[in-house]
Amino acid sequence: MKIIFSFFLSVFVCFSCLSQTQKIELKLTKGQTYTQKTVANTIVKQTMNGQAININMTITGQMKYVVTDNTAGIYSMDVSYVNLSMKIIHPGGESTFDSEKNDEKDVLSSVFGMMKNKSFQIKMTKAGKITEVKNVEALYAGVFEKFPQLTAEQKEQMRSKIMQSYGDKAFKGNLEMLSAVFPDRAVAKGDTWNVKTELEAGMSATLDGVYKLDEITATEFVVSGASMFTTKNKDVYTEINRMPIKYNLAGTMNSVIKIDKNTGWIIEGKINQDIKGSMEIKANDKMPEGVTIPMEMTSDMVFTDK
Repeated sequence: MKIIFSFFLSVFVCFSCLSQTQKIELKLTKGQTYTQKTVANTIVKQTMNGQAININMTITGQMKYVVTDNTAGIYSMDVSYVNLSMKIIHPGGESTFDSEKNDEKDVLSSVFGMMKNKSFQIKMTKAGKITEVKNVEALYAGVFEKFPQLTAEQKEQMRSKIMQSYGDKAFKGNLEMLSAVFPDRAVAKGDTWNVKTELEAGMSATLDGVYKLDEITATEFVVSGASMFTTKNKDVYTEINRMPIKYNLAGTMNSVIKIDKNTGWIIEGKINQDIKGSMEIKANDKMPEGVTIPMEMTSDMVFTDK
């Protein structure tokens, strides 16, 4: 009888441990610096006038986040780039731009270099949601004045492209794509929760995700996510390179994320995206007849805390 009782007691204790809920959230320390390295590989396949155009792009960057304040569960942080590089393989050849490259003739590499170690500010909740991004323009303030060889039109085009990729709204969505994965309640292993993220980087889109607590170790929470990607405002044109463009894209994003149990900081994240649809360029002076371009994008992103 004692053996049977002990067996059922041990089963009950194990079951209780497995079903115990955990509060997964950021627990950062004021004055501390946290880092994040990103390697993102993207393949874009387009078809224009019956011709396939493939572009392979790799972006690598390291950022540091300094916690300057923690008020009412909102973290204030100074964020800056440690380094940034981009490699593009396209039909015309291969181009590489790197913040560590010292070549005044290489304009984009020089811009990346000038963006280093310049801080902008964000406010982030314990759930990883970004409530404010400001002073991003400080990253490239005065940068283009250093290149007299560029015309005013070229400077404006480059400024516009950088704003689309590194502006306030773009940063908010890009950061939240990884950071806003926390549940709004305590969860047990196997529990799921929903997260919605708005993206603004050249196009407006929504990520509707379902996340699940897969595993709890002595030091980590392991979370997986499955999200649906959908462009918003499909009938609205946005001016890019002085041409009115609209996107109609949809797809999926799957992720596996390891979270430090003590700090809530993401130790490692792996994200895969698969997006298909079309880009439509409205008739304009540069392209009088306009064009609709079928396109596919696949991305593999790896984030680490070192």
